Amino acid sequence: MEKNEDTNFLREMDKLKPSRYHYFIDALSDMGYFLDGYDLLVIGPALIFIGPLFKIGAVISALIGVATIVGQLIGGAIFGFVADMKGRKVIYQWDMLIFAVFAILCALSQNYIELIAFRALLGLAIGADYALTLSIIGEYSPVKNRGKYLGTGLMSWWIGGTVAVALGLLFLPLGSATWRWLLGIGAIPAIIVLILRHKVDETPRYAAEKNEKNEIEDIKKKFNIKKEGADLYPAFSAEKANYKKRAIFTFTSWFLNDLIFYGIGIYTAILLLELGYSSHSGALTLTLILYIIGVVGTLVFVFTADIFGRKKWQEYTFLAQGVSLFVLGIYFVVVGATPPIALLFPMFAIFYFANAGGTGETTGIFVSELFPTRMRTTAMGAGTAISRVGAIISAVVFPITLKLYGIVPMEMLLFAVGVSGFLITFFLGEETKDKTLEELSS
Repeated sequence: MEKNEDTNFLREMDKLKPSRYHYFIDALSDMGYFLDGYDLLVIGPALIFIGPLFKIGAVISALIGVATIVGQLIGGAIFGFVADMKGRKVIYQWDMLIFAVFAILCALSQNYIELIAFRALLGLAIGADYALTLSIIGEYSPVKNRGKYLGTGLMSWWIGGTVAVALGLLFLPLGSATWRWLLGIGAIPAIIVLILRHKVDETPRYAAEKNEKNEIEDIKKKFNIKKEGADLYPAFSAEKANYKKRAIFTFTSWFLNDLIFYGIGIYTAILLLELGYSSHSGALTLTLILYIIGVVGTLVFVFTADIFGRKKWQEYTFLAQGVSLFVLGIYFVVVGATPPIALLFPMFAIFYFANAGGTGETTGIFVSELFPTRMRTTAMGAGTAISRVGAIISAVVFPITLKLYGIVPMEMLLFAVGVSGFLITFFLGEETKDKTLEELSS
């Protein structure tokens, strides 16, 4: 297929109205993110029971919490590169098998060493899905709805985390066996997704990039594209994309997002217990409410991403997260006491809403939109790996610092992270709304 024919075919894809196959791709991809969110955040509720059972302290708890993130780092870097070389659907169809196997093995762990190892291997599949999911959704989506479709992926991540906490509450009567059920149950939807993903074609943009004519014809039949029309879009800008600048912007902002979120996101229930707010049930209930607020934040993004764009959302939600934590830190310093729940809960609610509905959405979406097809999943894998470094630092440093120095130093540091994210987005960010992926990579 000639290059101009490729362009017309992809532009026909960009003009399509949402169809059943669009929803099918989106749903299967969203289920991957749902499981990613579930298995990353379920460790928080699970650690409430794992800690006393295995008699572990803050350091081992941090290693258990960070093990999956380390696996993500490796899995994202490796499988993102492979997906640009060999295609999206090969990895997309099989990573859920790794997920299911190690979810079950995590639940059967007999000591913390086994649990750390299995959680790390589970992370390989999560990392692969991070590199692929937004790339696949974006490469199928019509341009006018791309932000909405991409947003549902991250929304599903938050729904997965919310379900994890809800099941933590539901399984409380099971006592010391609660954590095994929490870690193992994710294998069930993973197996279902594994089966359904074998019905997915290669993405239209990868097929066009590699001139895979049979795949292209299959995609045309799926979407009833009988003939490519004339070039109806305005000519692309002659300005060449600055990928070095984009890499600095996207990778740094994703790193900062994970740095500000994961220490609090993973350990919210434990933090509430440490601060003396509530019982196990109460801490999980408050955490569940915060995750629901996060889901609401993602819904707001889904319905506004293609109206207001991505850049402003990222700027001000970075700032909102930092300010909410700064307020709590100042209270500690001035009053010299733990903030009352009447102050802590609203500030945490702002933090969760801003992360879920803002930077938690946009940082990954920017990577999927600002790099061309030939390097998109490699960039997503690199972004995943770099962001996981931020997550690891946050997940390890947060609980240890909390034990040694209290909450104030971390809150002040994370305030600085939020301000840094705002400044980087303001000066280096690009708006991607209403632009085709080909226009953005011209």
